[in-house]
Amino acid sequence: MNKNKINTFFWLICLPMFALSFISCISDNQGGAATPEPAPAAVNYSKTLLVIGDDRSGSTNDIRKLTEDDYKDLFTAVSEKGGGAVAVGLIGNPQMQNREPYLLTLKTLENLQPYDPKDTHLTLSQKSKIKLENERRNAGNKKTLQANAGEISVFVDSVILPNVINYRPSGIDHTNLDDAISRINILVNEPGYQSYGRIIVVFVSDGQNQPGNGVRPIQSRLTHSKASVYLVGWETGTNCFGVQAIENFSNKEGLIDYIKNL
Repeated sequence: MNKNKINTFFWLICLPMFALSFISCISDNQGGAATPEPAPAAVNYSKTLLVIGDDRSGSTNDIRKLTEDDYKDLFTAVSEKGGGAVAVGLIGNPQMQNREPYLLTLKTLENLQPYDPKDTHLTLSQKSKIKLENERRNAGNKKTLQANAGEISVFVDSVILPNVINYRPSGIDHTNLDDAISRINILVNEPGYQSYGRIIVVFVSDGQNQPGNGVRPIQSRLTHSKASVYLVGWETGTNCFGVQAIENFSNKEGLIDYIKNL
């Protein structure tokens, strides 16, 4: 084989290899390098107290009532926002022992520690330690949510369903809003809830106070500097609420969506 043929054969073999190597280098420089770890999103959980005044008296028959699934959705929203407590005050004329709010405490979630993987002030060891701790907290939060889901299901099925959803009046059916508002006011102002990030009070009621013979003005007051009151079906004045905010909703679906997206 002469020299020219040898050179031609060499370039036919080597040129494709050189080309592949060149393309590979360009690819590595443009995006082949490992994608840097993104900074974890800040997750700030906070405790929520959700209290629902559920009016089951006959005068509210035109209001779509909360169902078992509605209650589970609302309580689950509280769990996912960080935990805390949920309570339901039955409004109507129940047995004496059913006038007190039904309360369920939910386990709380742990906040994740935010950090920037590109932060040159942190050593690789420090970054690794933070990452491992966040992974531990995430795993713990998943277990907490599962535990809360079980507690919520039992609470709704064994307490809310028989005592609230299936309410039957004790004698004559009437609406003692004065009694319900007074009891809920005591609950939200208990010292154990002072550190909570959110205080939410919901009333699914027409607002007609009929504690006995005829409709009477509401005398009780619910006052709390951090509380927000959400009303579904309310037809009367709101002077009985001395709170941070009052919102009216035309139906329960709007209320549930609003609380889920807080």
